[in-house]
Amino acid sequence: MASPTLPTSTVGEYRSKTTILKADSLVKTRFGLLPTILVCLGTLVLVSAGSILTLSLFTTTSVVSDLVFRLVNQNLTGLEVALRSYLDPATHEAEFLSGRIRSGAIDFSDRGRLSEIAIGSLGAVPQITTLVVASADGSTLQVSRTPSGDIDSRWLSAGGSLQREARVREIEARTEPFWGPPIYAPRLNQTVVNLRMPIRRGDDYLGFVGVGISTQALSELAASLSNPPRSTVFVLYGRDRVLAHAALTSQSKALSADHPLLATGEIGDLIVAGLDDAELLTRAQASGTDDIEIRRVEIEGTRYLAITKPITGYGDVPLEIGAYSVASEVNAPFRTVFRAAVIGVALFAAAMILSIFMSRMIARPIRRTSAGTSAIASLDFDNIAPLPPSRIKEIDDLANSFNAMLVGLKSFGRYVPRALVNRLIRESRVGAGTEERELTVMFTDIAGFTAACEGMPPSEVAAFINHHLTLVSQCIESEGGTIDKYIGDAVMAFWGAPDVVDDAPSRAARAAIAIRQAIAADNDKRAADGLAPVRIRIGIHTGPLIVGDIGAPNRINYTVVGDVVNAAQRLEALGKDVGPDAESIVLISDAARAGLDDSFEAVHVGRFQVKGKHQPLDVYRLVCQLDMPD
Repeated sequence: MASPTLPTSTVGEYRSKTTILKADSLVKTRFGLLPTILVCLGTLVLVSAGSILTLSLFTTTSVVSDLVFRLVNQNLTGLEVALRSYLDPATHEAEFLSGRIRSGAIDFSDRGRLSEIAIGSLGAVPQITTLVVASADGSTLQVSRTPSGDIDSRWLSAGGSLQREARVREIEARTEPFWGPPIYAPRLNQTVVNLRMPIRRGDDYLGFVGVGISTQALSELAASLSNPPRSTVFVLYGRDRVLAHAALTSQSKALSADHPLLATGEIGDLIVAGLDDAELLTRAQASGTDDIEIRRVEIEGTRYLAITKPITGYGDVPLEIGAYSVASEVNAPFRTVFRAAVIGVALFAAAMILSIFMSRMIARPIRRTSAGTSAIASLDFDNIAPLPPSRIKEIDDLANSFNAMLVGLKSFGRYVPRALVNRLIRESRVGAGTEERELTVMFTDIAGFTAACEGMPPSEVAAFINHHLTLVSQCIESEGGTIDKYIGDAVMAFWGAPDVVDDAPSRAARAAIAIRQAIAADNDKRAADGLAPVRIRIGIHTGPLIVGDIGAPNRINYTVVGDVVNAAQRLEALGKDVGPDAESIVLISDAARAGLDDSFEAVHVGRFQVKGKHQPLDVYRLVCQLDMPD
């Protein structure tokens, strides 16, 4: 890899941007940092003195009510996030299964594999109670989590109850996933909220995937989020039925197909039952959050504050998440603080007003500089935005210096292998010299590249090589490989340095299979565009190598040296004799094959005398990895 050299155009860009930044800073009036702070502190004292008188206009009730609303509102936002994070995995699992079926990776006729994947999906998301996969002909797989925690899997024949047939017809008529109304499952003696996702390939209806989460599981979530008497959490279905409540964590005999959810008055919670008749506090609406209601409920002389918020996106009937607390439990700390520190609150309010001004002028550019330097430490130059000019002289000088440095670093970053440098830093191997390690080396090369590029303009050749190297590099780096160099259209990579790994041959083999699949997919696109397919040869060998800093003091590469490199390249070249017409061929040595795990299949193709080796090599052709599609 050539030494990084700053292009003339980049130098011009660097000088131009620096000149513009300096010109912008001269247009604005700038102030010294020390005078700015002194002026702000003097203003703070004056404002604080006047604020003491102003605060007397506010009553204790208004301050406390505002603080209570803010606290409860933040708590309710957290409850909404928790509920969505509990329900949304159902969508992810349904999308995963439907996508696999739609792509043909899973077939309804292969019941064993379909059952295995469905059971795995249920095990991966503990809150899912039942999962249904049905084909268009009515054959249905149902996987359920029993009350004892076991997973029950069974296949159901076509047909069924009228309700079931009606649900199937509704799903078939849809094109997008949707949440249906809660359904009572007699076999589980539980009610489940359910996501229904039709599976279509084009206009063809293939079946559907249904995912259900029991109301008992949702009630356990509500119980875990509750902290009586500070807060009791509940979820309503519509306004008159209860979807989740701590009182519903055990199975209820009152549930049935005609009565899948209990009414608010049936769970034994008088606060929830009395929400509709409770007093609506107008301060909640005046705060600008119209979709949140705060109500005051009085039960047997005790006042409670109940807050509810509708949650959309889970069916035609909106859910309402809510929480209530004893009013005195919420208000007591604030009343104590208010009575003990009236003057302190006034000074704090004034300080907050000035803090906004100070943070905009000082804190924001400093935070941006800190974030930028952190990103620079990880060589992530592309995601760093230049700092804007500032009216404060010292900060403006800092921004100009930072932006000038950033322009230069971005220019050099185009020629520096950042991923490798980051790994060397993480392994504390910068400047560590060389050492001998057992490594696995890979060589890739395009078969007939010179002939394929004849007649192509240089720009098209460059674009073709860049596209090909991108495909290959992504496969290598996704398996933790270190790309040593690009040699035209060829790539040399190795595993085992700088990161020490125990499965270097397996990683290299997985990368090779991924490259083969990427090339096959890219060739399909090339064929559609009327282009000739790309054929690739890959060689993999394992053995001891010298790895580390190689080169002159002013030009050092982190690379590998040794006979293993030559052998890997010879294996790649041998591919044109073993499989001259193959779209892709992966040849590995006996040493590399010995390091593979049992999931790989390799076929012995013979013993070959390769150039530079006294002893012939046992060569194997890597066919596939048994647990992934080929």
